[in-house]
Amino acid sequence: MKITKQSLYDFVEKKVSGKQEELTNEIDSYMKLNIKSHLENELSGINHFAKKLTKLADELETTMENVNDYESWSRKSRVRDLRYVSKIKNDIIGEETHKFKQAILNNSNYSKYNADKLIDKAKKDLKEVVSKKENLFTLKRELDATIKSSTTGKQAYDALIKLGIDMEDFEGAESQLPAIQKLSVDPCLVNGNCN
Repeated sequence: MKITKQSLYDFVEKKVSGKQEELTNEIDSYMKLNIKSHLENELSGINHFAKKLTKLADELETTMENVNDYESWSRKSRVRDLRYVSKIKNDIIGEETHKFKQAILNNSNYSKYNADKLIDKAKKDLKEVVSKKENLFTLKRELDATIKSSTTGKQAYDALIKLGIDMEDFEGAESQLPAIQKLSVDPCLVNGNCN
């Protein structure tokens, strides 16, 4: 097994990314369970508008098709706009869930949609997960610095083991053996010893 510094960087990146993804999924599950339902309740008044806009778009589309007047791009565009506006609740929920998540991760304020108490609860509930996420960034920086400061890949590998990193999954770099080629012309032309 050939140990290069680049293969160690890749190994650390892969391990950290896997753990980051697990933590992100945990946060996303919490958001879906708690935050999205809260936002849906807060925005429930929009539902009747969405139904009316969709119905209006359907009726306009049917009427224009019946009188063969649905070929104009501007008319089609306006009907699509009605359909788009009817889905605004989903857009708001998506955007605000993302902002809510960022507020939790950055420990900042979020005061929309009567969610003040909810964000405080989420910060408490997710404190350990957010802390692990931040610690993973720090750990990766420190491991990368360890690899960088090592002279060779083998030295970096040994340093990572001494730091307590489980290297069981490490596969190393593949040896890049030069391909053996057959020359079509005798190399004596370059060597200068052709007889």
